[in-house]
Amino acid sequence: MKRKLLAGVAGLAALTLFSCTKEKASLRPASEVAVAAATGSDEMDAILKDLSPETYLLTFDGLPGNNYITKASYGSLSDETQFGGGGIPFPYLEKIGYTKAPFKKIWIKTCPTMIPYLDIAKRAASLIQKVDSKTFADLTITELSTKQQVLATKTFLTAVSRLQPDVVDTKVLAKSPLEQFRLSLPQGTALPYFTRGFYGLGDITQVPGAGSKLTIYTSLRWEDILRRKFPNMIGCFDPQVLKDIRANFVLLDRGFEKLNVEEVAGGAILGIN
Repeated sequence: MKRKLLAGVAGLAALTLFSCTKEKASLRPASEVAVAAATGSDEMDAILKDLSPETYLLTFDGLPGNNYITKASYGSLSDETQFGGGGIPFPYLEKIGYTKAPFKKIWIKTCPTMIPYLDIAKRAASLIQKVDSKTFADLTITELSTKQQVLATKTFLTAVSRLQPDVVDTKVLAKSPLEQFRLSLPQGTALPYFTRGFYGLGDITQVPGAGSKLTIYTSLRWEDILRRKFPNMIGCFDPQVLKDIRANFVLLDRGFEKLNVEEVAGGAILGIN
């Protein structure tokens, strides 16, 4: 049960926001929709209008159709700057070697001059719950500092707080640079020694050549592989790092000899044929 929970909550896009087919949220009057379409803005834009885009990030995937939150992403705060000098927001992740969170999240870093600063996070949370009350029933605001908050569900935060080092952490990845690879298991994948769905911080969409087609899967881009959870993809994307990781897996268990490293456009894939 614990493995399924963590794989589901913190897998390939851990806090990428999944939702089942739901009834559409109540829509605004046609006149308001027309104005929003003409200006390229929506109600979330209105909430965030006083913040500089580089000071916050909100990302969504799979929200029900609605006229309140109409974009997949708001803001431009990067993963590299999210935590500034304040350290990792989830201290228990330090136990498994992370200096920043290895998953996507709904994130707000409010403008330092915004008073009261929590108002924006509260209004954003209220709108998110209005659009999808079932998925975000337990959405909460976690204060990291007087100027930073993270929006996440209590279910997600509880699952992350239970993460502990496993054999893969201690005997396979202990000396590997987390920023140079990403090991992700599609939900439901059964492999020994793995207790969660993700390892490493590497962002496969940011490697050189990420905008081009893969040489061995000519119809797919990196983003397509991530979204489709390509069944034989276990890792990405630095060839030498993946070769070292493979060697450590084989030392751990000869059953991992079937792992192969395939170099592709802009990186490599570690997987099982």
